[in-house]
Amino acid sequence: MASKGKKAWKIEYDLLSSAKPEKNKLPYWGGISNFEKFNQELLKLFWLSFVPGSGAPEHLVAGAVQSVENMGKDVTEAERLLEDGFQALEKNDLVSLGAITSNIFHLLNEAKDIPSHPYHKFKRPLGWEGIAEHFADDEDISISPDILRDKIYGGWVGQICGGSMGTAVEGYTHDALIHAFGDRLGTYLYKPSTINDDITYEIAFLLAYQKLKTHLTSKDIALNWVAYIPFGWSAEYVALENLKRGIYPPLSGRVANPYQEWIGAQMRCMVQGLVSPGKPRKAARLAFLDSQISHSGNGIYGGIHSAVLTSLAFVYDKPRSIVKKSVEYIPEGTEFREVVSMIIKWCEEAGNWEEVLRKVENRFKEYNWVHLYPNTAGVITTLWFGGENFERSMKIVSSFGYDVDCNAGEVGTVLGIILGIDGIDARWYEPFNGIIETYMKAFKKIKITELVERTVDSMLRFNSEEGDIRI
Repeated sequence: MASKGKKAWKIEYDLLSSAKPEKNKLPYWGGISNFEKFNQELLKLFWLSFVPGSGAPEHLVAGAVQSVENMGKDVTEAERLLEDGFQALEKNDLVSLGAITSNIFHLLNEAKDIPSHPYHKFKRPLGWEGIAEHFADDEDISISPDILRDKIYGGWVGQICGGSMGTAVEGYTHDALIHAFGDRLGTYLYKPSTINDDITYEIAFLLAYQKLKTHLTSKDIALNWVAYIPFGWSAEYVALENLKRGIYPPLSGRVANPYQEWIGAQMRCMVQGLVSPGKPRKAARLAFLDSQISHSGNGIYGGIHSAVLTSLAFVYDKPRSIVKKSVEYIPEGTEFREVVSMIIKWCEEAGNWEEVLRKVENRFKEYNWVHLYPNTAGVITTLWFGGENFERSMKIVSSFGYDVDCNAGEVGTVLGIILGIDGIDARWYEPFNGIIETYMKAFKKIKITELVERTVDSMLRFNSEEGDIRI
């Protein structure tokens, strides 16, 4: 049905004019049951789901209420409906549950600020100019092609191994993990799998960046989400639904999105550091473009922080130095900067990582285990006490609890860059046989070496005189 150059009204007029009824065709509505079943199952998942890799229980609706309150808003009315929702779920009363769920999200969208809430004493810049106002300019660096490729290879492998290990233990407290697994933590508890949501979004970014580079926009990345990613969860679920309806960044990350300060941006923005070695401001800029697709405020700063840590790992070989330097790339006066500074202070004062963990558990007990803050604490604490030791770091990050696959993936990226591929024991990556499996359309499988080459190709600028890569 050709429609090139036609006005919309003409397309519809021609369709109507050419339509011919079939005399003996019976009405058919049977397919509607498939949509009904899908929507019912999705509704129930919002009230009770179990993390695919670890089996940890999750209440996404309660988490939404919790998160909006964390952002200094009055959630009293929405919170009252939670009991009704859980009762409806228990009775499998999906008619009532659908209405209750809709009302809760409406009340969260309309929730008013609590003026006295500490959240409101902090700045919350949303545009790049306000976020990067005090970020230092990047300096040129030179690095040999072999070293660069080795570090990028190590970064990707470290991320894949960390994420695969963490998938089996995400969503639990430290005490629960120690009770269940003890000394086995820090290893693959089961046959490892690379399938998770973290790397999916990184590949979507990389495909857009390879094509557009300096002309890249948030919209370009977002269109790859719609093209390649069939389903998301929490903040990414909301963003994908917004994008499908033509609500583009930055609104896609803000509109009706109670999860906008969860971990989603932090978990996926290592790739912006991998394509910006030693260029933390550039990494921050690219992470901003990506993060605002699904997040806002502190959620964006978390994505930026992940990219900056990754970028700095190319020029600093001590994790503690990287952590301390990264603070300079968090907007001044923001709650996230205060949180990161507080965690660093706790690390400096503590004799071991467990002391920091207990402070984190107490300080963030009102925050969801998928929220940005306790997970940033897990990353920082691991880098601080794990040092350049990959094995020790995997032990710490898996024992810390919270969203372990995201945190271990980030830690693994940083250490993989510092150590290079030879610094990671082969037993970590041999199970994958050089292949990453995903749930992306058109990228069900991709070679790790292809991912490395795509990353290298996207950021190289060669200096013909020295033979080094000038970045």
